Amino acid sequence: MARPRMDVALETALDFARKRLLQIKPEEYELFLSRSRATKIDAKDQKVEALTRAEDVGLSIRLKRQNRIGFSYTTSLDPAAIDRAVDSALQVAEVMPEENDIRLGAFDATIPEFEPRFDLEGLGRPVEEKIALALRLERLCREKDSRIQTVRSASFSESSGESVLASHDGRTLSHQGTIFSVSLACKAEEKGDAQMGYEYSFSPYLSKLDVDFCARGAVESATELLGATKPTSMKCPAVIRNDVVSDLLDFLAGSFSGEQIEKGKSLLQGKLGEKVFADFIQIRDDGLLPGGLASRPFDAEGTASRTTPLVQNGVFQSMLLDRKYAKRFGLQPTSNSARSIKSSPSISTTNLYLEAGKQSLAELIREVGDGILITNLMGVHTANSVTGNFSLGASGILVKNGKLGAPVKGFAVAGNILSLFRDVRALGSDLRFFGSVGAPSLLLGELAVSGD
Repeated sequence: MARPRMDVALETALDFARKRLLQIKPEEYELFLSRSRATKIDAKDQKVEALTRAEDVGLSIRLKRQNRIGFSYTTSLDPAAIDRAVDSALQVAEVMPEENDIRLGAFDATIPEFEPRFDLEGLGRPVEEKIALALRLERLCREKDSRIQTVRSASFSESSGESVLASHDGRTLSHQGTIFSVSLACKAEEKGDAQMGYEYSFSPYLSKLDVDFCARGAVESATELLGATKPTSMKCPAVIRNDVVSDLLDFLAGSFSGEQIEKGKSLLQGKLGEKVFADFIQIRDDGLLPGGLASRPFDAEGTASRTTPLVQNGVFQSMLLDRKYAKRFGLQPTSNSARSIKSSPSISTTNLYLEAGKQSLAELIREVGDGILITNLMGVHTANSVTGNFSLGASGILVKNGKLGAPVKGFAVAGNILSLFRDVRALGSDLRFFGSVGAPSLLLGELAVSGD
């Protein structure tokens, strides 16, 4: 697949900004340019309910003068706007404290070969075909189960973007990508009960977008809790489904940040090199994952992307580091710097995932015997970020003799996120990515359920 050339407007803005910076001669500088385009189609009742298009563009500047860092940005690529942004960055640098841990523009010498992820053919398909995808999604949803009474939204989205990094030493790095997605929200009704369901699917390539999967998943999500009642309080074995495990891992993600660890805001504070999780737990951050939503050849500081084993055999093995915090810890950066036009780089995950086990979801449920399958935890982000303790509303399906039984809702589960990953008995083979965070289902020996 041919790689498209750099956007002409970005190239022109880059040349102008470089010439302007050459005049003021900062010690170091770094330019970040970005352009993105997005289209969204919403369908309802086999008609187009909304069609929106958006475009964002901008340039941000970091420069160093007398060891002080100045930052500024503009969402206009007009020469006058770039002039003002350069002047603003210089003015900011004059009042900032000295910064010894940041070096600008020192991009890695070797950037890895990266799979093409720019679907020019998909972007060029007629809008009528994309409208047809949204209409088909709604139609499939209604056809799959007669209990689906309402389709709240059936949507198709596409976005394309280009990011460019440029350094004072003349080097330029650029990356382009596309993402296509469908999402569906629907309501099922039966015997006076109503439940909402939701699903989505995404791919860098339009031709690989799985519309049928999205429709089927939304229907299953809406119907699985019909007729649910409140369970009795109990302590029992439990399977936590992969989408819920992904939410828990997403909550834990910030604790791997070197910045959060240095500031004492991490659940993993002081635990580097220690066994924190179950023996078979492997957690990776992979900026090169094929098809990953957050895959890219380099990070926001020009560090070559890589795979970072955060947890190996239950041991907290590595932090996530940008260049600033890598220097502070005396380590190498892990290519986990991220940014937007309006913000300086900061530490962030790429494709974060818990490696899969060997047992299917059905096998995990059979191993439960009598217990529960947790299908939703409400408000995982409200767990205590200092201790990891949580008490959350939940819903799920009771398990009897290793088989799924009656749906249940309106109960709470309590525990600790670190303890949960430490006490895992088995991992499922059903690893799935929900955005840029992926996880399989997992089996717990005991979970406290607070019901009637």
